[in-house]
Amino acid sequence: MGEAVVPAKLDRVVVGVDFSAPSIAAIDWTRKHLAPNVPCSIVHALDVPRPPEFLRDAFPSRDEIVDSARVGAIARLEQLRDEHGWGAVDIDVRDGRAEYVMAAAAADAGADLIIVGEHARPRAMWSSLGSTAEALVRCSPVPVLLARGELAGSPKRILVGIDESAHAMAALQWARLLSQRTGAALTAVHVFRPVYLGVAEAVSGMHAARTLEEKQRQQTEEWYRRQLDAAGCPPETTALELASGEPASALVAAQRGGNFDLVVVGSTGAGGIGRMLLGSVATAVLRGASCPVLVVHG
Repeated sequence: MGEAVVPAKLDRVVVGVDFSAPSIAAIDWTRKHLAPNVPCSIVHALDVPRPPEFLRDAFPSRDEIVDSARVGAIARLEQLRDEHGWGAVDIDVRDGRAEYVMAAAAADAGADLIIVGEHARPRAMWSSLGSTAEALVRCSPVPVLLARGELAGSPKRILVGIDESAHAMAALQWARLLSQRTGAALTAVHVFRPVYLGVAEAVSGMHAARTLEEKQRQQTEEWYRRQLDAAGCPPETTALELASGEPASALVAAQRGGNFDLVVVGSTGAGGIGRMLLGSVATAVLRGASCPVLVVHG
């Protein structure tokens, strides 16, 4: 976390919609609570399969089907916009897989954030099947926020996972920005992994191991507090907590136990082939948290 701080910004958002209830709730939450005054594009993907070659004479051409579907989708989105009072939003309907459509739309619009609702797939199936959100995080040029849960209002308590990595610093900047915009309390959590304790216990006994762990915790807390202060997150506005254990499990437990309503987590992958690898901690938090999760690349 000694690298230069790159401030997060939120000047335009893209929200994906597939006409499911979660996707409509995600737009509603974005427009009314998360970023009410931020220019917004709502994007729908027309993932129209090609009919088998032997049936091509039995159907209209794919181009005709796509054109007809586009007209219908635009009309439906305009109706939803008016019914829900989303105000002035851009409507963007494109042909292609949802994750690639949203990534391209965000790049074309110069968006800073993509927001998607949770797919209706049962949560237990995620571990083997993945999700549109996970696929989107892998290819998106900007951070991705998975909107799930009640979405009853603006976030009140934000949790951000921190460590020494560049993507953790990027996540911290986004958490700070959203905390300032929404007035939410911010808590930074570092998952503490005591080292050398087994060796210390074997050589000098249990007391030496406990003393070493206390020193490690103290030095860790002091170091991270300096980093938070340098990032513009002083003690009076940011709580710092140290948890023990495996990072992903500890962050999910902290979110659920602390009733946080937004989690921000960093992920490896800065572009190219690296972006195809979604960090294991980000994946587990994306799947396990019970509230909206924002995944930020370094």
